[in-house]
Amino acid sequence: MTPPTCTFLHLADVHLGCDRYDSPERSKDFFFAFQDVVRRHAIQKRVDFVLIAGDLFEHRQIQPGVLNQAQLVLRELKRAGIPVLAIEGNHDSRPYGVKTSWLRYLAEHGELILLEPEAGEEGLQLRPWAGGQGGYIDLPCGVRVIGSQWYGSAAPKSIEQLAAAIRQLPPGPERVVLMFHHGLEGQIARYQGALRYRDLLPLREAGVGYLALGHIHKSYAEEGWIFNPGSLEATSTAEWELSRGAYCVQWGEGPPRAELVQDYYQRP
Repeated sequence: MTPPTCTFLHLADVHLGCDRYDSPERSKDFFFAFQDVVRRHAIQKRVDFVLIAGDLFEHRQIQPGVLNQAQLVLRELKRAGIPVLAIEGNHDSRPYGVKTSWLRYLAEHGELILLEPEAGEEGLQLRPWAGGQGGYIDLPCGVRVIGSQWYGSAAPKSIEQLAAAIRQLPPGPERVVLMFHHGLEGQIARYQGALRYRDLLPLREAGVGYLALGHIHKSYAEEGWIFNPGSLEATSTAEWELSRGAYCVQWGEGPPRAELVQDYYQRP
């Protein structure tokens, strides 16, 4: 039987609270970009869900106004009945030894679903999302979404552990999305620690059909299954030439079809 077409919006590197050039107006640009892309390409198009593949916030410690910006947009999505699935990136991950973060706060208050694996004795474990915590969720539109965390230099080893954990999951939707916050080599200059394409292949072999990346602020796609939308807004003048946006994705029978959209508020 042909699976129903599922639609979603893939965002990454929103960087709410980005404070550049000592300009309050510049900081508001990141909120306006987030709000506008969600209204145009999630709410108006009535997508099934929204992904935020890391770095919703610029800083681990945020000001009340920045938290309010996130809540305003997330509550619009909630009123529209559109779930938001997120992971932590390197900017908004919890500090070492700390058990909570602002993304965890938002998850505990029902404003997004934070998907994160658990560390077990034999590697990473993926438990179904329930009661505010879990590593994966099966959505009514027929897609399984799996989360991860910011692994830094341990990313290659963590990929192997994630692939092993995915293989141990119970039967579910054949269309599998994994959110992963890390960059692929060859996309931008002067980036140390980027992953090689072959580092990611264990995920594809484990059944991941859409790898939703974040971290690099330039949009790119590889081999019809790896997608990185780039940041919504440029975080410095050095990024002004980079292509960036969000991916509007339709996934029915066959591979996912991802369109990079850029028609939302951005500072000229």
